[in-house]
Amino acid sequence: MSSNVSTGIESPQADIRSTTVTRDLITVGVFTALYFVIMAVVGQLGALVPIGQVLGPLYIPILCGIPFMLFLSRVQRFGLITAMGVIIGLLYLLTGQSVVATILGVVLGLVADLIAKAGSYRRWPVLLLAYAVFAEMSIGMVVPLFFQREAVIAGLSKRHDTSWVNQIVSLTPPWMFYVMIVMILVGAVIGGFLGRAVFRKHFAYLAKAGQR
Repeated sequence: MSSNVSTGIESPQADIRSTTVTRDLITVGVFTALYFVIMAVVGQLGALVPIGQVLGPLYIPILCGIPFMLFLSRVQRFGLITAMGVIIGLLYLLTGQSVVATILGVVLGLVADLIAKAGSYRRWPVLLLAYAVFAEMSIGMVVPLFFQREAVIAGLSKRHDTSWVNQIVSLTPPWMFYVMIVMILVGAVIGGFLGRAVFRKHFAYLAKAGQR
């Protein structure tokens, strides 16, 4: 007669999988926090003056590129970039941003993950493209300013003086929305190269793969 007796000892493969999942969760958590904190703090500082807020789509992805590129250097499997996008999207929602920003966080996080996967998470041009796509989610934060303008301006008028509000209005004509999309793209490319330069040793595998 046979019997199934549990020895209480996990297989080495199960132990490795558990360790890997834990490491991945920590990686996503740490770098998502870094990315969002940098974005929030720099964004708030820039918003002290109207021109600083309007130029945010350019300089925020430059600075956020530093932690994001280090994050990419540690990504080896599908799902981590998507998870970061989902978490950031939820943080947008919790901090009062447009639901469009949340949707873009989920969708563009997934698209960026698929792009990086296409390059096996190793090819530098593909990683740079993945970051450029990922960074575009932040355009969702300014969607209300252009497409729900009256309500947003009314809200800004309660928190800022007339001069500040008038400057924002004059600096954000309808076509500026599309300029901001381009600004994010340019900022992400600069931020990607900056991140690779700061953490050059983490991208040493690119040289071996002949992708520099």
